[in-house]
Amino acid sequence: MDNPAVFLKANLGLFGFQSKQELIEQVFLQSLIESYGRVLQTVANENDIRDRFIKDIYTTPSKLRDWLQQSLMYLDWENWKFTAGMTLARADISFKLTGCEFIIECKRLKSADKAYIDEGLERFRTLHYAQGHEFAGMIGFVINNNTSPIMTGLQTKVNGHYATTTPFSSSTFSNWTNSFLSSHVRTDASSINVYHLFFEFNGVAEDLLA
Repeated sequence: MDNPAVFLKANLGLFGFQSKQELIEQVFLQSLIESYGRVLQTVANENDIRDRFIKDIYTTPSKLRDWLQQSLMYLDWENWKFTAGMTLARADISFKLTGCEFIIECKRLKSADKAYIDEGLERFRTLHYAQGHEFAGMIGFVINNNTSPIMTGLQTKVNGHYATTTPFSSSTFSNWTNSFLSSHVRTDASSINVYHLFFEFNGVAEDLLA
């Protein structure tokens, strides 16, 4: 079998899922949501916060950790790869198994910063990330108490950025309240469906209180 999509379709049932979207939502995204409840929620730089999730997923017993240890699935970070234009791009988080790669771009947020679009979403739209895959994710690490206005402001910006109305973008991600979904036309005329999740990291580290 030399077709990754055929391999994935044939084997999703072995993992207990009926579709790639189920796998993404119930394993990849759910693992990050559960990890958020366990990791330290103090302010730090973007990479340090992301690394808390990675370490927690690799060290906390779960079905996903079993699959990672058995090399049935893979979880990478600082994942360098060549784009379609043969330039190097670095993905923050990448969940993989044959026929499916789910890339997540992380952004540290104090406001509805346009960099979320220019240095995040646009990388998916221009095929720097997720070429050949129809799903991707973005996570905003909110470092103040303004999650709701930040999310609302970014949703307005996202919906104005080559967005298209699809069954995906018209639905919601019920696993996490601070989230929204969007679909966008990419530069190769394909569509990318993006999960946007927001986690608060506004605690002050104990060493800063001393």
